Amino acid sequence: MQKLKEKYTYAKDEKSKVDLGLSENPLGASLNVIKAITHAAETSHLYPIEEKKLTSKLAEYHGISEDSILLGAGANELLEDYLKVFAIKKTVVAPSATFPESVACVKTLQGCVRTVPLKSNFTLNIKGLLDACEKNTGLIHLCNPNNPTGIWTEASHLYKLADASPVPLLISEASADYVGKTMIDSNTLHPNIIIVRSLSKAYGLAGLRIGYSVASPAIIAKMKRNLRSYRLSSIAIAAAIAALNDRNHLKQSIEYTLNEKHWLMDEMRKLGFEVVPSHGQIFIARVPQQCVNATQFCEMALKQEIAVVDCSLYQGLDHYIRISPQLRATNKQFIKILKQILGG
Repeated sequence: MQKLKEKYTYAKDEKSKVDLGLSENPLGASLNVIKAITHAAETSHLYPIEEKKLTSKLAEYHGISEDSILLGAGANELLEDYLKVFAIKKTVVAPSATFPESVACVKTLQGCVRTVPLKSNFTLNIKGLLDACEKNTGLIHLCNPNNPTGIWTEASHLYKLADASPVPLLISEASADYVGKTMIDSNTLHPNIIIVRSLSKAYGLAGLRIGYSVASPAIIAKMKRNLRSYRLSSIAIAAAIAALNDRNHLKQSIEYTLNEKHWLMDEMRKLGFEVVPSHGQIFIARVPQQCVNATQFCEMALKQEIAVVDCSLYQGLDHYIRISPQLRATNKQFIKILKQILGG
């Protein structure tokens, strides 16, 4: 097994002029969300009591029971909550390339992470994840589509893993809206699978920090017994309800972002980047040989006030960067500066 590198975050103190680092909705939140936020601000002096209304909306949307849903302040917090309940002083098994911050907190829980390398085509090594489990393993953690590759693993493969696994699968579907698929089954919720979803990306609520998880009622009940009350703000709850009701904006956001992704992939290929096809909105690309590696490329890019994710924080991805599409004007400026950097 490989050791997790000592770098855990995509977070930034400030944005670069041309920033394709963070996965955010280029179109922003819908106008209905803005109106809902304004209205909710009028009662911001009161404790939030609308969690049940949001839970009911999500249950209706997925066709599941309300006792299978847990709300949280973004997918990141929910992932950490599950680690705190299931993985204190234990080992977490994860792909060598996965969302870094959610596994970073394992150290603070006096646990450790056993990482399993991706396959040569950047897909998950399902057998490797299972084989890595040991007596002290608390969870198998992964993202679907994976972060940073954006590659989706079909549900049938993960169901087989869940059937054979001695511990629950903690699966982040933070970007699943762009794939149009989910592991959430309205007919039956697998007792060994925990799904965490985000409203930050396709719904455009990254700044409000809100998400939810879906699991068996037994797992959700266990979580609620171990978590504090008033976990969400009233403004975030109101925004989430409005966002879920605005299906047109969601559809437009997904179509726009995926269109920009494909445009960027085509343009970067022309410049000599080896682009890895993805299913989600993000993708990785190997930098041209003249850039040496991802870190040197990012250093050159930063001097030109552009930013992407340096994937060298993952084992085996020292020559790759992660791209998150933005508005066309920003994307065009990104390609223009790439041409200058590469001398094209």
